[in-house]
Amino acid sequence: MSGFIIAGLAALYVLLFLFFIIGLLKTHRYKGEKATPSVTVVVPMRNEEEFAARTLEALAVQDYTGEWEVICVNDRSTDSTQEILEKFAANHPRFRVLNLSQDLPAIASPKKRALESAFKIAKYDVLLTMDADCTPRKSWITAMAGRFVDGISIVQGPKQNYGTRTMPHLYQKLETLGYTAMEAAGFSLGHPMVASAACLAYKKELFFQVGGFGDLINLSSGDDDMLIHKMMKVPGTKVCYNLDPDAVIETAPVHTWKQLFNQRSRWSSNGTSYENKAYILLLTLIYTFYIWMFVSPWCVAFLDCPWQWCAYPILAKFAVDFIFLSIAAAKLHAKRQMFAFLPTELIQIPMIVFAVPAGITGMFRWK
Repeated sequence: MSGFIIAGLAALYVLLFLFFIIGLLKTHRYKGEKATPSVTVVVPMRNEEEFAARTLEALAVQDYTGEWEVICVNDRSTDSTQEILEKFAANHPRFRVLNLSQDLPAIASPKKRALESAFKIAKYDVLLTMDADCTPRKSWITAMAGRFVDGISIVQGPKQNYGTRTMPHLYQKLETLGYTAMEAAGFSLGHPMVASAACLAYKKELFFQVGGFGDLINLSSGDDDMLIHKMMKVPGTKVCYNLDPDAVIETAPVHTWKQLFNQRSRWSSNGTSYENKAYILLLTLIYTFYIWMFVSPWCVAFLDCPWQWCAYPILAKFAVDFIFLSIAAAKLHAKRQMFAFLPTELIQIPMIVFAVPAGITGMFRWK
């Protein structure tokens, strides 16, 4: 019986990634005429003095020909972020600074509060979000706004990690490629499973139609995929994935394994909070599969379990992951990242096994 359960978990993982592979193969670069809706870019910032100036300069040189503005939300920073933002905005009319009060109560998701505060004062029709440690290309707004054609109301763009050749950075580059490819697959099939607010755009009308973040404000993350899941409940909502090279946004990696574990724990914190119970079940079964891959070598070594129960599931994961990531690397022009495939695969298993319970129990911190 145990062998059938293990085989079932492995088969579920393979089928899930076959779904992603099909979606990824359907992802193509849009070559039609681009739209020029009015756009409000929103950048939440908390203690971002390291990145703020670079991010602002990259936004200031955007070549978008439509109407656009940038709202930088200073979310109770205690460093020089506010001074950097206000000095920059004083010389750039498109930029506005929204300073949130230091007296605001502590909540699980200050980032969502910062975003929604900016959305309420946004002038324009499309809301385009990015993170403070991201660097957009010169035509980023043009590329993202241009996909709002044929009734599309949500556009997800790709992101890449820059960094050095240290193992934590190489790990993040390849893992980010994987998450980006999963986003592309889900959006291309019209069933987004994951999303990233670092490069995400949607109609302002749609955001307020679903009540904004609503109850999601009480969760530590979910400003991206959970929000998109809410929006997909609105009849007629159309989505797309943007493969335009100009839509790629580059994001800063964390530098240590401790920081990486903290980040992955935070990302995992809402795994049991999705409204769709079938989705929670899927995540639970996939997590169970990861637990088995982690403990199975010890079971073979010390409990006399059949070696096939360990080897075949791990080989199945490695094989389907390699195919999926190879296609993603070709689609997103990131073939060099595949050199880190084997160590990344080996590190990812214990990373997920321990990060998920740490996230669910709140063993992580925001800035």
